[in-house]
Amino acid sequence: MKKWKRVFAVFLAACTVLSLTACGGGGQGETAGAGTGEQSGGEGTSTIDRDRQVVYGGASMIVNFNVKYITSANDIAAADQVYDTLIRKINGEFVGYLAKDWEISEDGLDYTFYLQEDATFSNGDPITAEDVKFSIEFIRDECSQWAWLHEDLDNVEVVDEHTAVLHYTTPDASRISTLCSVQYGGVFSKKAYEQYGEDYGTSVDTIVSSGPYKVTGWEENVSVTMEARDDYYGDEVDLKNLKYVAIADMNAAVVALQTGELDLYFNPLTGVALDTVRAADNVTVSEALTCRNESIYMNCSTGIFTDVRMRQAVAYAINKEEALEVCGSGMGEVVIYPCDLGDRVTANPDFVPSITYDYDVEKAKALVEECGNVGATVTIKSYNTEPFATMSVWLQGALTAIGLDAKVETMERSAFLDALSRNEVEICPFSWSNTTFDFGSAVGVYMDSANRPTSGNYSQYVNPEADELVRLGNSTSDEEERKEYYRQLMELFMQDVPAVAMYAMINAIGHSDQLVMEDPGLYQMSLVYWAE
Repeated sequence: MKKWKRVFAVFLAACTVLSLTACGGGGQGETAGAGTGEQSGGEGTSTIDRDRQVVYGGASMIVNFNVKYITSANDIAAADQVYDTLIRKINGEFVGYLAKDWEISEDGLDYTFYLQEDATFSNGDPITAEDVKFSIEFIRDECSQWAWLHEDLDNVEVVDEHTAVLHYTTPDASRISTLCSVQYGGVFSKKAYEQYGEDYGTSVDTIVSSGPYKVTGWEENVSVTMEARDDYYGDEVDLKNLKYVAIADMNAAVVALQTGELDLYFNPLTGVALDTVRAADNVTVSEALTCRNESIYMNCSTGIFTDVRMRQAVAYAINKEEALEVCGSGMGEVVIYPCDLGDRVTANPDFVPSITYDYDVEKAKALVEECGNVGATVTIKSYNTEPFATMSVWLQGALTAIGLDAKVETMERSAFLDALSRNEVEICPFSWSNTTFDFGSAVGVYMDSANRPTSGNYSQYVNPEADELVRLGNSTSDEEERKEYYRQLMELFMQDVPAVAMYAMINAIGHSDQLVMEDPGLYQMSLVYWAE
């Protein structure tokens, strides 16, 4: 068997004199510094109350800690505080968490994980290979939005109490990266899920933690409180007491950051809000380029965008540089195709496709006229939160300029996702966020028909050739072969235009200058430390 050893990286703090002890899960006492992401603003604070409660927030309230019902990024971030995965990818390096070591077979079909012997759940039960088997098979069988990663999982073999082998029927070189995310590779208590059934994760007493924090309070639609576990197998976390609150209005969040009512906001700042935080004395910004691609998705299965010429018209109508400035405050990099970020993304083909769409309103108008759709009504649907509300209005202007009667309908997150699942969205600004920086896991979801309609393929795009290229690209570990398959996949993407990828976003996370983030691309409070 070919062993892929875990790598423990040593990170130095850019802005501190002393290094900080790593507080992420599962490490063996390695040293890690904070602030590997770029940080700006803030003057530093000489006196820090390290025992105080840290209040952090996101755009919407946590609704469930059951992975079966997790849908929003905020719920995933909440799950990241209380559940550990077998491994994580931090600042581009694989790090062991519940798995102290792992191996991948030469044929890429078998993944063997060796568990930490002293790891326990928050109820005191040991974390065993039986829990790993239950968790991965539960995601495959019960979690429709995350099941695609494990659709070719044959079974999970329990070798002994601390050894589990995931047996797949097809290889996928990007799978190990995707398993780093809690919704695909989280480990949950088999006993608790079976005990509480559908009620699991809906109240404090039905949540059993495998991660660094446990939930201690939950006031519906108000807040969730957590505290660090004193029986956690990993390194001790720096922040002991947490409180999560929802603040949908970014400007309100900025005010709360300035007044000290909020310590950290897990919703990337843009526009005036970002400028305000950068100028504040007691707030700083941590930045990291992400694999989050802001795109315009068009419904390929019903409505006027079933005609590829209409999708091409939209592609010509999009001024990507303007979109980045208006909708993303310049915080990002314009891309030709999804994740067009060079060698920062594993197996990125990094090429200029034979078909591209430079901003050309006249070409777009001609295509709309050719299709007989001048004056046709098009409804843009999206979240009512930023940056999507701004993106929707900006897109409305772009579509109006090419002869369409564009309307905007913004809605609450769950309502929008319901509309997507019912195939009621004809065009939308949306993003696919990925933390693995592997081209297969970051982009394959755009075009894989198995990921319709809410697991990444928001365009309802179906093309057997694309499905095959995704499969081929993920099935080989030879990086040059992968790049060639993905090059063909992106040629197909540009030809069929199921979406228009505009820019990769830079996460700009505002937080108190008393805190330092190790990896601003990950929403894990165990990777946030007190400043020195």
